[in-house]
Amino acid sequence: MSEENDKIKMPTESEQRISKDVSTEALVAQSDKQSADASELQDDTWAELIQDWQTQPTVKTDVLALVKRTRRRTIGAKFCFALNIVATIALFIAFIYGIYNGEWGKPLNIYLGLGSLLSLIFVYFETKVRVATWSQLCDSPEKAIDNAIASSKSSMQYMWITKISFLPFLPLINWFVYTSSQTNNKGVLPAYLMANGFMVIVYIVVDYLHRQRKQEYQQLLKVKLL
Repeated sequence: MSEENDKIKMPTESEQRISKDVSTEALVAQSDKQSADASELQDDTWAELIQDWQTQPTVKTDVLALVKRTRRRTIGAKFCFALNIVATIALFIAFIYGIYNGEWGKPLNIYLGLGSLLSLIFVYFETKVRVATWSQLCDSPEKAIDNAIASSKSSMQYMWITKISFLPFLPLINWFVYTSSQTNNKGVLPAYLMANGFMVIVYIVVDYLHRQRKQEYQQLLKVKLL
């Protein structure tokens, strides 16, 4: 009876060892398969990344178009600068004429006097910004990007000066509108709306151009670093 039990027991242990070996082989095979799948997935992902990187658009700069745009904006800036100088001289002439003849009244004379002074200060700072930039500009294609950067920076500074000039001009205009309305016995509200509405529109346009030049300036800096 004991021998029969031993005979029965021996095959059972053998079967258990075989079962363990089969399970181990199955686990190893499954692990190898998972490793192979993971490696294949990584290879596919890396290939997709390389393909995406290769298909990205390359930034190209049309040097000739950049030179023409810088030249065109420089001409426009010089024209605007000349207009500011003419406007400042006209304000001084009108102020002197009003003082000597005394025909325009005190409010207008004060407005012209302060306006011409503020305009002179504005032109002074504009001159410093513009002349410093124009002195280093040239039509060389090799310096097209540098010239475009300098031109954009100059425009940004001019827009900033223009926006700052609204601080003294706005109260001056409102004071003039109020004083003139009191002197002429006219409604002050329509005059306020017209004067301030005009100033708001001008400020919005200047602020838009300032943001545009700033964005353009940053893009040109990125192109230069490539």
